[in-house]
Amino acid sequence: MTKQYSFLLFFILLWQIACTQNTEQARTIPVSDYLKALAETKNEILIDVRTPGEFAQEHLNNAMNINFQGNDFEKRIETLDRNRPIFVYCLAGSRSADAKNVLVKKGFTNVTNMKGGILQWKALNYPLNTTNLNAKTNTWKGMTEADFDKIINGDIPVLIDFNAVWCGPCKMLKPILDEIQTEYAGKIKVVPIDIDDNKSLADKMKIRQIPFMIYYKKGKVMMNIEGFSEKKSIIESLKLKK
Repeated sequence: MTKQYSFLLFFILLWQIACTQNTEQARTIPVSDYLKALAETKNEILIDVRTPGEFAQEHLNNAMNINFQGNDFEKRIETLDRNRPIFVYCLAGSRSADAKNVLVKKGFTNVTNMKGGILQWKALNYPLNTTNLNAKTNTWKGMTEADFDKIINGDIPVLIDFNAVWCGPCKMLKPILDEIQTEYAGKIKVVPIDIDDNKSLADKMKIRQIPFMIYYKKGKVMMNIEGFSEKKSIIESLKLKK
């Protein structure tokens, strides 16, 4: 075996080890594993990457807020200790996944993202710190249950689309639902509901992922459609006919 060939094999081995380490250092794990890892990790930094408004309503204990969508996100993470374990989360896991990637590019060596975010955290009834006055006084935020009941109890079947402006799959789904609304006018009514603007209703209905669609006929739930779906699949599922 020549020296050049031996050197090449050694270089490839080092590259494979580095790739494995990077995969281990930057990970996205289920909520239950995330909770366990938090409990077992010392000197960690827990970051809520949502907006200040979202953070004020509810957040994990001991979390700091660094808004991923803020203009100063990268500037603020530069002040953090790169040798400490970093845990990130958001509402559904999308923004924190992007934040994790930025952190890794900035040289952070141990970054853990929560899969499914606070929506899944709440689904498992894990504790949250609620500091917002509305949360303490049980003030309802957004669409009321009475208003929602009026929407779903009409003669025309209704497809409720729970979404959020920051949700990538929700943005992809919107033009599809707009087309369905137009093409099947009079046979279905598509109603988008932003879970941030209508937090109380979303909590009441236990919406734990987005996009999440519920199909109603005269107030009765006919089916749920979880996550992004192609137009053909939605039409077939709802059995829509022109």
